[in-house]
Amino acid sequence: MASLKGGLMHKIYLVSPYIDHKYTSPHLSLEYIKFYLMDHGYQAEIIDCVYCKDLDDVISKLNEGENPIIGVTAYTRERFHAYAIIRKIRLEIPDSHIVVGGRHFSCLSEETLMNLPEVDIVVRGEGEITFKEICDSVYRNTDFNKILGISFRSGTEIVHNPDRPLESNIDKFRYFDKNFLPDPKRYILAATFQRMANFEMKFFEVMTTRGCPNSCVFCSLKSNKARYRSIDNIIKEIEEKIEITGVRNVKFIDPSLTISKNYVVELCDRIIEKKLNIKWDCYSRVDVDIELLKVMKKSGLIGVEVALESGSPRVLKAIKKKISLAQVERFCEAAYSLGIRLHVFCMISLPNEKIEDVDMTISMIRKLSKYIYSLSGLQATRILPDALIYNIAKERNILPSDFSWFEPYENQIDPRISSGYYKNVPLYLEHLTTEDILRKIGEFESFTRTEMASFYSFKRALKRNLKIDSIKKMSLRDIRDKAYKAYIMIGTAYRNKQKEQFLKFYD
Repeated sequence: MASLKGGLMHKIYLVSPYIDHKYTSPHLSLEYIKFYLMDHGYQAEIIDCVYCKDLDDVISKLNEGENPIIGVTAYTRERFHAYAIIRKIRLEIPDSHIVVGGRHFSCLSEETLMNLPEVDIVVRGEGEITFKEICDSVYRNTDFNKILGISFRSGTEIVHNPDRPLESNIDKFRYFDKNFLPDPKRYILAATFQRMANFEMKFFEVMTTRGCPNSCVFCSLKSNKARYRSIDNIIKEIEEKIEITGVRNVKFIDPSLTISKNYVVELCDRIIEKKLNIKWDCYSRVDVDIELLKVMKKSGLIGVEVALESGSPRVLKAIKKKISLAQVERFCEAAYSLGIRLHVFCMISLPNEKIEDVDMTISMIRKLSKYIYSLSGLQATRILPDALIYNIAKERNILPSDFSWFEPYENQIDPRISSGYYKNVPLYLEHLTTEDILRKIGEFESFTRTEMASFYSFKRALKRNLKIDSIKKMSLRDIRDKAYKAYIMIGTAYRNKQKEQFLKFYD
């Protein structure tokens, strides 16, 4: 297989497609690749299409260099924007080298090369080393046969090279450098994090691990094992971000920080030893040693986010959650007793779930409400191509046999069931009708308003609904309903004042 057309100068661009929601954090996967390339002698520029007026502006930028190497990443919800930019790049810059990666393309490598002839290479799995080797090959004008973890065409044949083994030493990879900070006009290094406070607190984010060894069927954040950055590496990043931002609040964004007790204990010990004096928040499973929570609290833990998903043991088994309701209750009681603010996620319309199972979820939340500080809204389960639920949906004819991730698609579901940002992602609708889901979401929200609202949650809701775009879309009935809900939330906030006082951050 001959390499792509070579050249003396190849500018390297890493492109994040347009999406309807502007994120204030840098695109981590592209930052990882950019810095890995930099560490190996290459220079790459990230282009976030959210901040471009239109595709012509993007093309104009990409066209600055001869035969550019262009990496495009995408999540499933932004796939159509990714397809559009890929097609336009090939049309306008025919000699470009188009490489795609990210979860969506990675799990659909065969389909991508069949449906997008504009794409030259699909990167499967983690991209840092693989993308660097692709750049090496283009610059040296060598073939791709020995590059692990890629798929490409050889004539009319699609070739899938062997998978790349996971890199065990993830200190090789970085997404942050204090000497190369992201554009402050676009990205905020320390952003307001609202779920865990009744006042505004700014947090900066830190990622400590890669991979999740669990196998929840609805989730794409999975791998055979978790890998860990060295504690020294993490502490250095925290210290540098404190220095740059003046903020001492940390949000650990790992899918579950508490996978390894020994690792977390070592991290907490070092935080205390270094006298970092930070307050921090993380995601965790509920099946952890309660003694670990105490260690975490001592080092500055103020909030934990956990996923209950369902209050039905039958559904928990179906989704391979591998937790029990007893563990959930024990964890919630312990977090509350330690003064740790608890945020809980739940889902609806999961595999095997029926009305009685949803009722069990609502009942469980009612039972635990005295321990829970805040809840995320109940939304229907989405089908993603890199999650086990995709195969379940096809086996049970929830998705048609000819469903394609490359054909135009938009679900016609009420936006109250699933966020409008996910209109092009199919929902898992098995035993529950949309009417069932709407009714149960209504019950869940009613309980949240009447039992769990705080003054700060009321303030957030008020700010969200007073946006001009939101007001323009409201009918008189909507305004009346929202006014009634606000009245209920204020009353609930007064009643919950005692819980607010108990769960103080600064004891």
